[in-house]
Amino acid sequence: MAGKIQLISEFDKRLGRMIVIHRARYGLSQKDLARVLGCSFQQVQKYECGGNRMSVARLYNLCEYFRIPIGAFLQEVGAEYIHDPKMARIIRNIYNMGPVNVDLVLQLTENLCAARAGRTVTE
Repeated sequence: MAGKIQLISEFDKRLGRMIVIHRARYGLSQKDLARVLGCSFQQVQKYECGGNRMSVARLYNLCEYFRIPIGAFLQEVGAEYIHDPKMARIIRNIYNMGPVNVDLVLQLTENLCAARAGRTVTE
């Protein structure tokens, strides 16, 4: 019997990027996440690159583990920053920083935005 052809959508790719971001946030390897989800690390790789679709049950387990309501996770998948690989990379990097550096990045970005708008940050 021939395997069925599955078309992977842009949503699947964005969902994969969100999985990478949250996995990095928790400092997990693909093997670690695979153990949590009860699948192989190869399957996690396929989810992350959008090569395979994730079942709703597995997505629910993922969200429970990350302590994110499934609705909020799905809203995040639709967020604009997920469309931009550079923005997603910045977010992954921020999750790997300590609180002091996160505060510095926040201050830097606020000052850059204020300067672009022609105003000063007073905080």
